Amino acid sequence: MIFCNTGNLIHEELDELLKTYYMSTGVSILAIDTNGQVLISYGDSFSFCDLVHKFNKLNHSCKDFHLKACKLAIDIGEPYFFYCPIDFVHIAIPLLNNRTFSGGIIVGPIIMNHPSNKDHKQFILQDISTHNIDVLSKHYDHITTADPIRINYLGNMLFMMASREMDNYESYLNEKKVKMDQQSRINEYIQMYKNISDKNTKLNHMENDLFYKVREGKVIEAKTILNELIAYIYCENGSNISLIKAGVMDVCTLLSRAAIDCGAPVKEMLAFNYLLFDDLNKLKSLEEISYWMLKVLDYYIENSINLYPNEIEKSILYINKHFKNDIKISDVADHVHLNPRYFSSLFKKEVGVCFSEYLQKIRIEESKFLICNTNKSILEVSTSLRFSDQSYFTKVFKKFTGMTPKQYVCKFR
Repeated sequence: MIFCNTGNLIHEELDELLKTYYMSTGVSILAIDTNGQVLISYGDSFSFCDLVHKFNKLNHSCKDFHLKACKLAIDIGEPYFFYCPIDFVHIAIPLLNNRTFSGGIIVGPIIMNHPSNKDHKQFILQDISTHNIDVLSKHYDHITTADPIRINYLGNMLFMMASREMDNYESYLNEKKVKMDQQSRINEYIQMYKNISDKNTKLNHMENDLFYKVREGKVIEAKTILNELIAYIYCENGSNISLIKAGVMDVCTLLSRAAIDCGAPVKEMLAFNYLLFDDLNKLKSLEEISYWMLKVLDYYIENSINLYPNEIEKSILYINKHFKNDIKISDVADHVHLNPRYFSSLFKKEVGVCFSEYLQKIRIEESKFLICNTNKSILEVSTSLRFSDQSYFTKVFKKFTGMTPKQYVCKFR
């Protein structure tokens, strides 16, 4: 570890990390403190940059760029790739001690080996006097050249090495990355909602979809809908944080109902829902609220899918993955190594509906998404989901939604 128990940087350990990276890759690398001052460096490529500054009398400071890049790496939750003012590629990662910024590591300079960069050397040296070109040219030729793919691997290697040397490093940066990606998606949905006239109908549609995705344990799909629902709440309530929190609690209530509908203990779910009020009141920013909602969703989904015996949980995951195929109850029973007759009885007992009805419901949920969000015709949708004909598809669709597919499209598209 490069930080001791008291939080101080262990220079010997940091030195070993940089040295190992340099000896393995041949690419220059340095570590900086919180002021951008160089602590340790390996490689002679930096001498070229020093000479360019000297001969061209450049007014920018490399340390300012390095410091800014390391902090941007925290924001995006991964290595930050950037071009310096003289068009060399660099890679930056932060040094973090218990989530506190304690400096950073910079890899580079690297010459991008790309067709668009073939005249890089001439571009760099064009304003240098003839007397100094030979000196600079020799230094330039010692700088590492790499294509975009190798540069990406150089960043990944640095990140993995650093993750082993700092406690909770990867988990913290992954959290930052998830937050950034989530906010980006929410902002896209907010822009979309500004152009939607019938927002209430869209809201009802999303709430219904989220309810069933939670019940089915579809984590990725549920999180996508949740982000869209959060965007709706933000869009409707502007900067009024109290109204936003009220809207968020309504979503929490919906999630608890989905879990209870799966058979989760009512008292436990309601007690957890009550505790959420205190947690939510402590949050001050929209980013905090958004990420907190993802954690709440994970809890309710976990309580929904962990209710069944292991065989039933496996069977549900199998059905959710293969429902577009021509699967039969015998296929699912074989997958979980149970007798089909026994599996059928166990499935209905634990899930509450028989296998065929559950499969139909999953397919209808998928069809609702397809007919509203793709250009597929109703016939194409019914065929792709293994319904024997459009008439039968319409009958089953109406059974679960109370509407025909055409009525559903007119209402929600």
